[in-house]
Amino acid sequence: MTNIILTYSPNWFEYVSLIVTVITIWGAYKIAEYVYDREKNDKKVDDISLRFSENELFKNNLESLVEPIKSQIESINNYLDRDDLKLKFYPEIQVDFLQFVSIKEIFKKNDLHNKKNISRVNRLMTNLYTLYDFRTSLRDEVRTYIEKYNYHERKFYLYRQLLYGKFFELSNVRNTGFKMDKGIKKWGFDPKDTFMQEYSKLRIETFEDPEVIENGGVKDRQKLNEKFVNPLAEIASKYIPEDYNAIEINDISNEVNAAFIDMEEITSKHKRAMAGYKDSLETVLEKIEEYLSLK
Repeated sequence: MTNIILTYSPNWFEYVSLIVTVITIWGAYKIAEYVYDREKNDKKVDDISLRFSENELFKNNLESLVEPIKSQIESINNYLDRDDLKLKFYPEIQVDFLQFVSIKEIFKKNDLHNKKNISRVNRLMTNLYTLYDFRTSLRDEVRTYIEKYNYHERKFYLYRQLLYGKFFELSNVRNTGFKMDKGIKKWGFDPKDTFMQEYSKLRIETFEDPEVIENGGVKDRQKLNEKFVNPLAEIASKYIPEDYNAIEINDISNEVNAAFIDMEEITSKHKRAMAGYKDSLETVLEKIEEYLSLK
């Protein structure tokens, strides 16, 4: 019986192993490529979704600014029309959301090749950044004005000395008598005491002037300054330096007049500043509404 012996070449097994290895590596590569492509596509979808969310958030924040800005503008208008120093502040006017917004994505959304849109976005962002410290700045402006005004107003109130305190003090020392006329004490003075005679006459005319005094109180500070304080300073100046009392009345009158001028000046500057805040808000509002109208 003949024995048949089968022999296998060792190269054949190596080739099979190589082929299996190649197929395995290729399969792993294709799987990795598939996973990579899928993750890449998912990332694109996520990026698009994120950009959409950012743009919508930006738009929503802009929309939430519209009404508070309009209300603040109205409040400033009322403040400028009145003299009661009452101004309502709207804390909703804030742009903290800008630090979470991708400006690059905002530009992308509005077409980088559309120069008109890009110009609008530029103007919007420039104006929005001015609102960063708007609330603090507005409050500081009002507070500083009130502090300065009150400082000068305290000096202006020295007019009460001219109408009452100092006049009564001098009258008690320099009068020659008095009489009651319709419940008002009218002092008499020596004919040679022309300073007190003129002072008393001007005071009586002031109380009888409805443009200056109403119901026993000052109706118009400007009229009081024009018709009483300044004329009294002129009267007193005629008796300087001989009459010590005239020197004192002249000094007080000049101090009251200077205080009134300072009050008017800082009020004028304050109103210009407040008008500037209003103009700034109106510009921001215009740019926001312009941006929201973009398609």
